[in-house]
Amino acid sequence: MRAPNWINALFSGPHGRLEDRRNSFTAIRIGFAFLVLYGHALMLPNGLPMTGDWPVFIDNSVQFALDGFFILSGYMIAASLMNRRNMLNYAASRVLRIFPGLIVAALLLWLVVGPLFTDLSWGAYFTHPDSLTFLARIIFQIEPQADLPGVFADHPLTDMNGPLWTIRYELLAYLAAGVLAVMGLFRNKWWILVLFAGAALLSDMEMVWPYDGIGSGTLFAAARFGGAFMTGAVFYAWRDRIPLAPGWAVVLILAAIGLQSTPASMISAQIAMAYVTLWAGFLAIPGKTGHAIRNVEDVSYGVYILHWPIGQMLLASFPDIAPHVLLLAMAPLALLAGWLLRVLIEIPALNAKSSIVAGLRRFRPQAAKPA
Repeated sequence: MRAPNWINALFSGPHGRLEDRRNSFTAIRIGFAFLVLYGHALMLPNGLPMTGDWPVFIDNSVQFALDGFFILSGYMIAASLMNRRNMLNYAASRVLRIFPGLIVAALLLWLVVGPLFTDLSWGAYFTHPDSLTFLARIIFQIEPQADLPGVFADHPLTDMNGPLWTIRYELLAYLAAGVLAVMGLFRNKWWILVLFAGAALLSDMEMVWPYDGIGSGTLFAAARFGGAFMTGAVFYAWRDRIPLAPGWAVVLILAAIGLQSTPASMISAQIAMAYVTLWAGFLAIPGKTGHAIRNVEDVSYGVYILHWPIGQMLLASFPDIAPHVLLLAMAPLALLAGWLLRVLIEIPALNAKSSIVAGLRRFRPQAAKPA
């Protein structure tokens, strides 16, 4: 007996193809970045912990956005590693995706924002140990939320760039996926399923037996973002078996709600988040609107890494600014800064990838010819 048409419509749907470039994932990443910006606009004037129903709701939504970044990253990285064998090209893509923008952001904080907003003399500022080590701490992710001497010292939060703490986990995910691909594990859908099961188990164990010793925050973040990354990866690896349809999205959301008081709360929420994100990302939006959404410039990284210092500077200039007024000022400035970073730094760096890879290949040792 055939299912009614409305059942088929709810639970049957194609899983889109990244190769067709008919998706809205760039726009979704930008949306995630602006959701993080909104949360920080509420956080910067008031500090932590967040209080009040609406700020707490937004902060929880921000956590979903952060997971969403890693879910999409896992999906895209799996696509890259399962379809391409060139690890030098993979490594260059990942480095050029993260470091040019990060280096520019760190330099701007150190050379422009710091001197303009420090309470110290410029001489004292530039010779202070925290200033001398700032670039290394940020760029090498030793202390991604480092502050600068005398800068924003009277703010509720003194970090120069709070969002940068997630970058180290993104880099670790890239590194782990690359190593596993060289071993052949991240190129096989069955091994990716096994790796996902391991990440899910670690997530569950963190919820049941949370570690509270040295490095507890790092371990929790690794379990959390590792689970999100592998969720995205397994969705790509098994895309031929995963239809994308609204009915399954509702089922997975309800399952996540039902499991929220269990050890599976974190991973079940990430599975639901992944499904909804992919379903929305592959929706066929018609006409000029769909074309504009699919082809929007990817300013997400710039907005993400630059909105916090913009908010801090606004707060320093207008100490009594209300959170939602701060939001209205931060959003367009972060969009402009993100666009400039994209056009002036990210795109030229990515366009140089072929030349960089070719140059690196020339230095690769050649196998000795037989006598």
